[in-house]
Amino acid sequence: MYEAPQDPLALTAAVLDALPQAAMLVDRDLRIVRVNRRLSRLLRLPDGLDLSPGTPRDRLLAHVAAMLDRPEERRRFLEEARTRAPVTRIAEYHLRDGRTLRRRRSPVGQGDAFFGHLWLIEDVTREHEAEEDLYAQVRKLGALADERAAFAGQVLHALRTPLATVLSLAELLLEPAAGRLDPEQTSFVEAIRRNALRMQSVAENLPGPASGAPPAKPHPGPLLVHELIERVILEALQRNAGAGPYIAADCPPGGPALSADAHLLTGALEELVGNALRFTPEDGRVDVVARPDGDHWTIQVRDTGIGVPLEYQEEIFTPFVRAPNARRGGFPGTGLGLAGALDAVRLHGGSITVRDRENRPGAVFTVRLPYAAGEGGGRAESGPAE
Repeated sequence: MYEAPQDPLALTAAVLDALPQAAMLVDRDLRIVRVNRRLSRLLRLPDGLDLSPGTPRDRLLAHVAAMLDRPEERRRFLEEARTRAPVTRIAEYHLRDGRTLRRRRSPVGQGDAFFGHLWLIEDVTREHEAEEDLYAQVRKLGALADERAAFAGQVLHALRTPLATVLSLAELLLEPAAGRLDPEQTSFVEAIRRNALRMQSVAENLPGPASGAPPAKPHPGPLLVHELIERVILEALQRNAGAGPYIAADCPPGGPALSADAHLLTGALEELVGNALRFTPEDGRVDVVARPDGDHWTIQVRDTGIGVPLEYQEEIFTPFVRAPNARRGGFPGTGLGLAGALDAVRLHGGSITVRDRENRPGAVFTVRLPYAAGEGGGRAESGPAE
């Protein structure tokens, strides 16, 4: 049969000594009941200080007040220590020796009976130092973001004039008055114009104050997905001159047309395909697969490249962020392309996600684009993408 300890003060002392913090129990008349060993060490109490049960706390409080760094903290400490009301209070105090202590005072009682207060004191100096280090890192990151925005603004300013010149000349060449071009020449000039527009769109959608302009607004029109993918694949083949990974498209003709900005979506898909080609070895493969699915199109760009680490599968869509395996591998890039592609797709109410390929190397980027209202009824009968 269990028997309660005969000496409640001995039990109280044992409980206080088991606590991880420095502790002091005082009665409702503000006299010491018990203190634990950690209190003496933490407060560096002199050997002759009387801390026996029933002793007033005055000398102990005076010792602690003398350790505090600022006069206003001493006054606050002494005023709070004199409070007899059964309330919980937490305060922090800075000592002359550079330490920071946190004191928690909690009422002790049972039901309506109030016995006194329990003081718990701990050294939080390292915690504060860690917080200061964190704030310092945040300030450095903020400064770095400002520098990047300023750099982006300078780049945009430097690009505006040459891009405008390229676009003007390309449009002049496409005008009949400039002389008729053969189909191959026309495709070359259209590729120049399209890529200049793409560069202009990326520049104007740089994050922060770099561009000084709002994000581009889409100018929707009917867009057939299989024609979009064919155009992107041909552009990639022309750019690589037949070199690099094998690239293939799988998109059956037909299906509902998108009501979309052809320029913005072409640039977004070109970025995804170009990204896949850049991170895939020459003996690898890139597949672009598209299927109508329910009320949207699903377009996937699958590659057999280096893949994207799980913890970066959302971060890589943030401007200037590149996965560590891309940085270590020396692959070129600024960390802006995928962010621009995501912006273009979101302007159409869509989404982009990325995941690893199952049981093989590489990544799968999935774009979901909703149909325009009322255009979903005539979709092709094809299964969903992978």
